[in-house]
Amino acid sequence: MAEPRATSRPLQWRLTAVAALVLAAILALAAVTIVLLFQRSLLATTDELSRTRALDVAAAVEGDVLSKVLVDVGDDSVGQVVGADGRVLAASANLGDAGPITDLRPEGDEPAAYDLKDVRDDDETEDYRVWAVTASGPEGAAVVYVGHSNEALVETVASLMGALALGLPLVLVLATALLWTLIGRTLRPVEEAHRRQRAFVADAAHELQSPLAAYRTAIEVGLEHPASTDWAQTARGLLADGDRMEQLVRDLLFLARQDEGPATPRLVDLDDVVLEEARRLRASARVEIDTSGVSAAPVAGSRSDLGRLVRNLLANAEQHATSRVTVSLTSDAAGARLVVADDGPGVAAEHRDRVFDRFFRGDESRAHETGSTGLGLAIVRAVAGRHGGTATLEETSPGATFVVQLPSR
Repeated sequence: MAEPRATSRPLQWRLTAVAALVLAAILALAAVTIVLLFQRSLLATTDELSRTRALDVAAAVEGDVLSKVLVDVGDDSVGQVVGADGRVLAASANLGDAGPITDLRPEGDEPAAYDLKDVRDDDETEDYRVWAVTASGPEGAAVVYVGHSNEALVETVASLMGALALGLPLVLVLATALLWTLIGRTLRPVEEAHRRQRAFVADAAHELQSPLAAYRTAIEVGLEHPASTDWAQTARGLLADGDRMEQLVRDLLFLARQDEGPATPRLVDLDDVVLEEARRLRASARVEIDTSGVSAAPVAGSRSDLGRLVRNLLANAEQHATSRVTVSLTSDAAGARLVVADDGPGVAAEHRDRVFDRFFRGDESRAHETGSTGLGLAIVRAVAGRHGGTATLEETSPGATFVVQLPSR
């Protein structure tokens, strides 16, 4: 399991790096868009506010309620009223006794906006964007100027940019970590499928190598010594090897199909399957097959696959039993529980964790005599897993007890 993960780690790094770069580009573009939209929105808002305040001051001029010091022009803003003769009639406190901030006057009655450089602001100078509005008061025509500081806008935008500059890298780091995890989880089924494919090819090549070699050797020996060769015996041996290879290929293909995903859920009376397979085995069994403990147990899945599971369990128990195989099947809210026990020598402690492995044979010589491929119990666990269940070996003495737990329908 570790090898596919190690070999896929560079792919995970590459995919994460590409995704992080794309995300970084998106975040950068989003940050620029946010700053530009914020800047535009802020400018529009302050423009509208300055224009409204200029109109308010103009109304005060026309209503002859103008005070010498303009206090309603807002923070980071300037305000000034200049008569037709160039005399300053009123001004905000930050302008002091300075002269007119500009000689620009709007044409007509509509307000006009001007960008002014180096306007006095207490003891300093700043750039302002001011709105000019004409008004007629008791002292004649006048122009009202109200504007906001461009530097204040720049500082506000800079604050946003600073926040984004600090926040976006953190977001990118967290997102990259999340991407790493998600990509790893996404690759995991691919890794598992690749592992299974490699295992399938390796297992098939390994297991077919010996019978194919024996097959070839028998033919070569016969051809080398045709006169002394018992061709009938050679043919029987070749047929036996062919049967073994055919069984092996069928088992491997069955296991490959089990790796494809969950079984199609159809109602199966598992008790009927168990009793049918038990009757089939009794015809050739050398020991007693006791099915008195079998009761109704409906499950959802594939009848043929579940039949293969039961057949393999019974065949394994019959091969190792001394005189008796006991089968029980019960059902409750948790699901169906199938137990197959034999009174044989049992499974050695060092082999209990491996009995469900593919091609595991506790006794190689006996496996060769019985034609076992070492895939029977692996198929049992694969079918159980494909049906959402489990297959386990319970420690009993004497004998071995295999338990298959399947979810209810």
